Amino acid sequence: MKGRNTRNRLVVTLLCAVCGVLGLTVGVAPQALAQSNGVLLTGTITDGAGETMEGVVVSVRAEGSNLTTSVYTDADGVYVFPRMDPAHVQLRAQAVSYAAARADPRPSGAVHRHDFVMRSIEHFEAQLPGDRWVAALPEDTPEDRRMKTVFRSMCGGCHSQNTALLTRFDEQGWLNIITVMSRIATSGYVASPMSPGLAREDRAPSPLMDYYKERLAAYLAKVRGPGPSLMHFEPRPRPTGDAVLVVIREYDTPGQGYGLPDWESGSNWIEGAPSKTNRANHHAMDGTLDFDGNLYFSDDLNTNPYRSIGKIDWRTGEITNVHVPRRATPEMASAVHDLIADQEGTLWFGADGRLVSVDPDTLEWELMTTPEGEIVPAGGFHDKDGLGGIWGALGRGAVRYDPKTRETTRYQNPTQKSTLGSTGSYGMAGDRDGNGWLSVYGLDIMTKHEYATGRSYDIQLPPSPYAPADDLFVGDDRRIFDMMGGSLFHGKGHPWMHTIRKPGGGEPSDAVWGPGWTSDHLVKIDIETHEITLYPLPYRDGGCYQAVVDLDGIIWTVFTNADAVARFDPESEEWTWYDLPTVGTESHGLQVVRVNGRTQVGVPYWGSSKMAKLEFLTHAERDALKTVAMAATAASR
Repeated sequence: MKGRNTRNRLVVTLLCAVCGVLGLTVGVAPQALAQSNGVLLTGTITDGAGETMEGVVVSVRAEGSNLTTSVYTDADGVYVFPRMDPAHVQLRAQAVSYAAARADPRPSGAVHRHDFVMRSIEHFEAQLPGDRWVAALPEDTPEDRRMKTVFRSMCGGCHSQNTALLTRFDEQGWLNIITVMSRIATSGYVASPMSPGLAREDRAPSPLMDYYKERLAAYLAKVRGPGPSLMHFEPRPRPTGDAVLVVIREYDTPGQGYGLPDWESGSNWIEGAPSKTNRANHHAMDGTLDFDGNLYFSDDLNTNPYRSIGKIDWRTGEITNVHVPRRATPEMASAVHDLIADQEGTLWFGADGRLVSVDPDTLEWELMTTPEGEIVPAGGFHDKDGLGGIWGALGRGAVRYDPKTRETTRYQNPTQKSTLGSTGSYGMAGDRDGNGWLSVYGLDIMTKHEYATGRSYDIQLPPSPYAPADDLFVGDDRRIFDMMGGSLFHGKGHPWMHTIRKPGGGEPSDAVWGPGWTSDHLVKIDIETHEITLYPLPYRDGGCYQAVVDLDGIIWTVFTNADAVARFDPESEEWTWYDLPTVGTESHGLQVVRVNGRTQVGVPYWGSSKMAKLEFLTHAERDALKTVAMAATAASR
């Protein structure tokens, strides 16, 4: 009894020490460490040979909850979670090329320890994100290189590329799939009573897919057919260093009636990416955070009567729906694409072509109108600028709304027509000086709309550094690309382009940053001189979709095909790569917010119907948690 009391006093003393080290006061500690009581869940992970493993993701989920929290093991193979309430939990450790290790403990006391031994497996390709599948495609011959390039251009616009390659087919099977996909919608849906006509036989096929379908089918049958595969799979290195300091919370966001299954969700990697034909997986197109750390997500491409956007209580996972009525059918909710928060925390989005704001505290929404009572128009993409204006991409131009004066200003892009590709606008960014920047992806142009003068400029981007060799595509093989320009099916630019999707800017950066979805480069454009600088992304074929700037001038990017978020420091030009704990996220956006003085990143998973937020500990904070956990478990033995 005396020994037990001594151990208890030791644990209490260590807990007091860690509170001092972490500085658990408002505005100092991250939210991940805000809970001062509860269970500290920890353990060590080793491989079959007894060697400790760094960079293993460990996930915990309480029974009946929609929240999964994940952390990574450090160089000693130790994982440690922020404090949590005692509950029956599902605990899972995963690393590519190893079978998942599982446990169902009931943590209690101050510290609970559970160690895992990971067993390697031979066939692990289903665990891989899409970019690693593309990396494994052979390119030994010129025709192999051509077809790999065609696959990059054709088969990554409406789904991640691991989805396309997971199942094997013979040549006729691949030809059938390519023929159907040439007429399908970007959502990945096939025709159904809810979405008639999305894959109708009389719909004009993509010219590029139609031109290459036989040759691509032959190539895919060679690499993913019934016979031995020519693909050689190599996982990315597991996270190390700063990359293991992240705490990731993922909240399920399915629609009403879908439930909360732990299958077909991307959580169990060996199942592969979730299917795009499962509508339960498409309820988080975009998202952001408020200053309290709560999450918000937009519901797009899902006609429903209950939700335009949803608010998630970051502690409990409880979802509150906001219904903005459609114009023609007010009983139905308006679908929402982009969702942002401004400098004051107000939420902004477009709903059925109208600009809407939402108070995050009350969730009351308001349709924006001009002083004359006209509805402020909205497109699919929005951003704030450094002067407080709200910009929206609108056809072949943009609109800026001033929340203080309620006045709108419209801008037209200089290029309205072109034979080289689509002139439509896509992503929208505001810079620190109040200007708006549009991605005209079909022409590889960034258009600047100058707030102070009303002038507009087209800035032509240079060719992609990863453009194919001049002799790889010749004759009709090249002409089919030139004929389509940057208007390839599903908006994926041709291999000579950058195809910027959702650029980012704002204070304190003196640049706008464009994610090269096709070129695998981050494009920096000086907002005054328009000088362009290119930075290669850490990995190819990740599908970099959006770039945002935080208050420290750090650039954050998200990858639809790589299931990852990356941090780029413009001063050191160094990248930090953060793997997400779900396969098949297909994230189409991210937003960065300062919460209690610390950066948090909100990431929607459109491919698996989740909304995630990333928090980042310092080495000292994590070491302090680890010290308490290891000492307490040692004392209890």
